[in-house]
Amino acid sequence: MTTPNETRRRFRALLAAPEIIAAPGVGDPLTGLLCQTLGITAIHVSGSVAHRTHGYSDAGILTLTEMVDRIAAMSDIVDLPLIADADTGFGGAVNVVRTVKDYERAGAAAIHFEDQVTPKRPTYQGSTGAFISTPEMVDKIRAAVDTRIDPDLAIIARCDVPDRKVKLERLQACLEAGADVGWLSSEDAEETLFYTERFAGKPSIGVLPRGMTLKEYQNAGASCALLPGILPIAALCAQKAVLEEVMSTGSAQGYLSTLPAIDEMTKFYNRQGNDELKRIEDAYSGTR
Repeated sequence: MTTPNETRRRFRALLAAPEIIAAPGVGDPLTGLLCQTLGITAIHVSGSVAHRTHGYSDAGILTLTEMVDRIAAMSDIVDLPLIADADTGFGGAVNVVRTVKDYERAGAAAIHFEDQVTPKRPTYQGSTGAFISTPEMVDKIRAAVDTRIDPDLAIIARCDVPDRKVKLERLQACLEAGADVGWLSSEDAEETLFYTERFAGKPSIGVLPRGMTLKEYQNAGASCALLPGILPIAALCAQKAVLEEVMSTGSAQGYLSTLPAIDEMTKFYNRQGNDELKRIEDAYSGTR
């Protein structure tokens, strides 16, 4: 296993590379391991995935401890950089300080904070949100930067206030205050370029806009594309299909036999933890 310090340095190197990072939203270590096996270079410990897999709206309902537990569980198993969602930092600047301490200890490679009031609302789904002032947001970023122990822990500023001019001014102020990465709340290539060209050379990250490919997002200046919902939605589609097969025929085999990777994924699933179990038992079996 690599250390969190090593994954943070790796994430910094990935941000500096010309090729865009594709970071899917992951809700559990097993899915994280699958991403690692397939050559994904970073994963997003997404707040929206965390909330929805608990059956909640993405509205700041989960606690700091619940999110830290997710990050720690992922970091314990997966060797990939973890881009961790901290929503609003769970409160003001005082809360941000504790959040950074706990997220860093848990193994995050990067943390993003946003400018909504606490608790946040899913404004990207049409909910009405409220936003803190620019000085408050800048102070949160300053608190995060000053609190981290490892200087390679990347602090990401996310500003979702609707007005484009105000949003840009906030992002620029956060980057000047020490944020390492600016968030792209953009819908197309033109809007993406509007921000990336004004980030003073600092990297950028955001959710891949609908209708854009990774290459198009990269060409518009994006350094990292987050893909928050694709894995849990795909999993739900497959689970729905297999359950309907069981209810219809009394067996899952008709559905499972149609899956091209069924043998590979069965072996992948069944062997989880076995190598580590054998290593521990061989080392500490009392035979020495």
